[in-house]
Amino acid sequence: MALEGQLDKLSGATLEGLRVEAPIWASAEAIGEEEVAAFVRASLGAQVQSFRRRALPERCPDVDAHGARAIARLGDLKAMLSGYRIAHMVLWEAWLDLIEASGAEPAVRRGLLRYGSRFFFRYAGVLGDYVADNYQLELEQSLRSGEQRRFQVVKGLLEGRSSLGAELDLNLEQHHLGVLAWGAGGQDAARELAASMGRLLLLVSPFERVWWGWLSGAQPLDPAAEGAVRDLAPPPGTGLAAGLDGFGESGFRATHRQAQRARRIALRLGISVVLYADVAVEALLGDNTADARAFVEHELHGIEDDSVASRRIRETISAYFAAEHNAASAAAVLGVHQQTIANRLRAAEERIGHPVASRRVELETALRLRASLDL
Repeated sequence: MALEGQLDKLSGATLEGLRVEAPIWASAEAIGEEEVAAFVRASLGAQVQSFRRRALPERCPDVDAHGARAIARLGDLKAMLSGYRIAHMVLWEAWLDLIEASGAEPAVRRGLLRYGSRFFFRYAGVLGDYVADNYQLELEQSLRSGEQRRFQVVKGLLEGRSSLGAELDLNLEQHHLGVLAWGAGGQDAARELAASMGRLLLLVSPFERVWWGWLSGAQPLDPAAEGAVRDLAPPPGTGLAAGLDGFGESGFRATHRQAQRARRIALRLGISVVLYADVAVEALLGDNTADARAFVEHELHGIEDDSVASRRIRETISAYFAAEHNAASAAAVLGVHQQTIANRLRAAEERIGHPVASRRVELETALRLRASLDL
C-alpha cells in the first residue's frame, strides 16, 4: 500500500509538527527525541495497517497503550493528544495527495475521499477513547505509588517550584551533577558512579528503564570526577549521560538539561557513556537540525559526500586539527605517510576553496556536527 511506503516521510512530517507544539515538545524533551520518533513511526504504522485492512482496532494498539502509560507518568495527556491531532492531519493530507496523483475518475476519487475521511476520523475518535482509558488507569495507579509521588515532586522542582525541595529532604544549596541512565543496568550504573564520587544520589524513574539522577555534595567536583564518568563500563544496552556540576536550584535544573542533551548525542552516536562537556558543541548547535545541516553543507562543500575520497579527506582534517596542525603526528594516528597527509590537505583546500587552517573552528564544528547528526 502506498501509505505504508511513506512511513518515514509521514513520521518526519509529524515530528516536524511536534516541534512547533510547545506542550508535546516539552514531553519529548523529557522522554527523549529518539523515543518520540520511534513511537510516532510505530503509531502511524499501526493506523496505516488498520486502514489497509479496513478495520478499526478492537482494542488500543500496544504501541499507543504503552505511550499513554508513559505520558501518564508525566501527567500530560494534552501533549499526547496534540501529537495525535498532528499525525491525523499528516495522514489525511498524504491520502489526499495520493488521490490527486492517481488520475482516477471523479466518481472513484469521491469514493476514496469519502472512505478515507470516514476511516481516519473514526480511527481518531476510537483511539482517543482507548488512549484516555489507558492514561486514566495508569494515572490512578501512579498516584497510589510513593515512587511516582517522588517523581512528581522532582518534576515540580524542574518546573520551578522550589518549595517542593523539602518534600525530598534535599538541600538544594549544594553542588549537583545531573545524570541520565538507561537500559537494564542503568540504575546500577548511576549508583556505582555516586559511590565512586562519594556523593548522595537522588534517583527517580519517569519511564521503564530510564532514570533521572542527581549526585549532590557540599563541595564542587574536581576535574578527576570526569574521569570517573568516563571509566564507567556499563553492560551492553546500558548507558549513562552526565551534565556539568552546578550549584543551587538553578544548577539542579541546568545539569539535568545538559544530561538530557548529552543523552541525545549518545543515542545518535551509539556510545554508552557521554559527558556533556565532551559534546556541548553538538548538543547546542544540533538543537536546530535544519540550520545545523545547512551549516555542515556550507562548511564541508566539496567534501561532504560519502565517496571514499571525501571520507578520507574529512578523516585527515580531523586528525590534523587534533594533532594541532602537525602533519607527522596526524600521519602516525592514521597509519599513513606524512606526504599522504599533505596531499589530502591540498586536495581538501582545492575542493573547499580556502586553506583548512583559515576556518578551523568552523570546519572542526561542521565535522563534529556531521558525525552527531548522522549526515
